[in-house]
Amino acid sequence: MLQPYDGGEFKALEETAAQLSKKDVLARRETGLPAPDLVRSWQRSLAAIGDPGRVRTVPHVPEEILDEHLLDVVRAPMNTFADDLRGTGLALLLADSNGQILERWAAERTAIDHLDRMGTVRGAVLAEDAVGTNGVGTAIALARPVQVWGNEHFADFYQGAVCTSSPVLHPVTNGLVAVMTLSCDVRKGSELLKPLVRGMSRQIEAHLRSVEKPASLEMLHVFLEQSRKGGAPVIALGPHGSVLQSDNARRLNLQDLETLRNLLAEDRPTGRYVVELSTGRTPLELTSIGPSNAVVTLGDPLPRRTSTIGMPRVPLAGRSKDWMGVVRQIAPLRSAAGTVIIAGEPGVGKTSLALGVPNRLGVGQAPEYLHEAAARHIQGLEPWLSVLESTVRAHRRLVVRGIDTLDPAALDGLRAVIESQGETPSVLLTQTVATPAAVRENEIRFGAATVWVAPLRQRSDDLEDIWRLLADAIAPRAKLRLAPQTLTLMRRYEWPGNVKEMRRLVTRFAEIGRTGEIKPNELPATMQAAKNLSMIERAELDAIRRALIEAEGNRMKAADMLGISRATVYRKMKMYKLTDE
Repeated sequence: MLQPYDGGEFKALEETAAQLSKKDVLARRETGLPAPDLVRSWQRSLAAIGDPGRVRTVPHVPEEILDEHLLDVVRAPMNTFADDLRGTGLALLLADSNGQILERWAAERTAIDHLDRMGTVRGAVLAEDAVGTNGVGTAIALARPVQVWGNEHFADFYQGAVCTSSPVLHPVTNGLVAVMTLSCDVRKGSELLKPLVRGMSRQIEAHLRSVEKPASLEMLHVFLEQSRKGGAPVIALGPHGSVLQSDNARRLNLQDLETLRNLLAEDRPTGRYVVELSTGRTPLELTSIGPSNAVVTLGDPLPRRTSTIGMPRVPLAGRSKDWMGVVRQIAPLRSAAGTVIIAGEPGVGKTSLALGVPNRLGVGQAPEYLHEAAARHIQGLEPWLSVLESTVRAHRRLVVRGIDTLDPAALDGLRAVIESQGETPSVLLTQTVATPAAVRENEIRFGAATVWVAPLRQRSDDLEDIWRLLADAIAPRAKLRLAPQTLTLMRRYEWPGNVKEMRRLVTRFAEIGRTGEIKPNELPATMQAAKNLSMIERAELDAIRRALIEAEGNRMKAADMLGISRATVYRKMKMYKLTDE
């Protein structure tokens, strides 16, 4: 229970707060903990603990009493966030509403050491009344996102850290469920970590909303029942990409989850099936629970002779959240009635997404329903439109690649072909543009929805998978692989030519007879000269790019989305040499 302050305590508080330099306060005015909130947090901390020197260690609770149910519900999206943070040096934490750490994610040795120095492990209690002002406890107390810097922390052992936290609220009761935190050593330029973690917490809230619906609640019940039986991996698949995984299902990668999602999209009834996963041909038991909800219990891999269902022999390469989100979004649209425009920069994989398999890898023949828009200039408009009409009648499906090459007359002719069909066909159009806003005219012309494909520079986690796919297809005997330092350099590079540029690079190595591991000094000079960004800079750059895309290049809107000033957006764009993407 809080006690009233005497004059000595408040004087001590003022003296300690005065240690925060004016320069630091001004530098963090946009995103740091505002002075009144900081003072009140220190007041609460002094009332509960007394002198800051009394906090020498972090208290812990036994792991047996931690809320494993909450952790199971959000584990899949948290794992995805952790994958996205790989290479940034940032540590990710999930705490319950009492400030007890349920789990921590840290890929780099520096991030692990950072958490270990502060005693931030499973079961650590970071409530304000336990360790004073800190990101987790103060976010709980204020019920809103906070960022606590260095000596703003109450306890001495936290003063080398920046903790950026955001509460996760229950979708029905609006009560506090958990707190997400990004933690790292004190570094300059951490303004954008606050909107970053706020966006992550909103995605967790959206995930929780998906499991609050009646069918999802039944799915959750089945999931928990199957999980308690122990042993077998259990995965629950819900609408809008929501996933629940038992602890022993964490070995599944994103491609495995996509395989299971495709099975769900086929609306298969409850029963036993066999799928091709990364671990081999695997039997499973599918429990279907209404539309878009199912629970899958996996068995042990089977011998190769067993027939399977699942992904094509050559799947789409990539594991980043952006890429897998687009793959999931487009999968049901390939057979759905209506028109969809798949848009993005040159060479990002638009046609591969439309087909569901990598395009131009020499694997099989191009399907009859795929047509090049550029053929209109060779065949003439009327013959070209006639071929499209025949295709739609024969297949009830059409993919047209590169409609950005068509003039208005050809675009109107294409629309007429689509609209002349008695039954609405499935039509996927690809368009090369610099920004999502550039697609609007064709959205209106075709009455189409648009799926935006992020450029490769925003999908650095996909680089290794794409390289392996291309290398195996172009030079299978060369066994071209990337040295770790080479991959690091490639992650820093901007990839203006996207996947096409990587294809050219692989082809060049194949043509000169190169085999084995590719070293950094073998890359083109432009890649070797790529700027080495710090972990904070990478997080900032990614957040700004995403905001500019969502705001369609409007810098003021992007600033509002990020929770920073327009001047900071201009300054950061200049620093990172960004255009309005």
